[in-house]
Amino acid sequence: MSKLIPPPIHDVAAEFDGLPGIGPRAALRYAYWLVNLPKDRLLRFADALKRLADGVTRCHVCGLWSDASPCTICTDPRRNDKELCVVASPQDVRVIEECGAFKGRYHILGGTLDPVSGRTPEQLYIPALIERLMNHASTITEVILAFDPDVPGDTTVLYLKKQLAERDFGRPIRTTRLARGLPNGATLEYADEMTVAEAMEHRREG
Repeated sequence: MSKLIPPPIHDVAAEFDGLPGIGPRAALRYAYWLVNLPKDRLLRFADALKRLADGVTRCHVCGLWSDASPCTICTDPRRNDKELCVVASPQDVRVIEECGAFKGRYHILGGTLDPVSGRTPEQLYIPALIERLMNHASTITEVILAFDPDVPGDTTVLYLKKQLAERDFGRPIRTTRLARGLPNGATLEYADEMTVAEAMEHRREG
């Protein structure tokens, strides 16, 4: 560490370093940007981070980050209990909710399978998904696989289809996936609402 950089600034930069899209130089710029803020604003920023750490939890049912568990989607009696949309991340839930084309429940895997980066089934919430479907009280009859149209997304779809086909859930469960309205290689998170709505409405057998 350079002797010209005070330890508190270095420590903040070290926390920024490694975040998506942020390297050491950008991390240091952000740290200096923060220290140049008026003290009251800097303290508000610090308080917001503390509330983020203390006030957000993962819903034990679907995996969505929320201020309560179960979350508001899981406790909403107006949702369709027969449809379960499986997504990679909480950001995907936000995108699908904003398009307004889906009124069922969600299950967040926490990522997609990617052998290249070493992301395996054991690192995702796949066992929780199977357990949820196996629950005798479950009325789910359709599982919608809503993943990005890329190699990790397609790999995850194929793996989940195989896992679901090998099990007897005591009822027929239809497996579907989003229609190919999303361009190959696109990410669901950045798709526009109309594209996502059409992909959901015209979903096809997995």
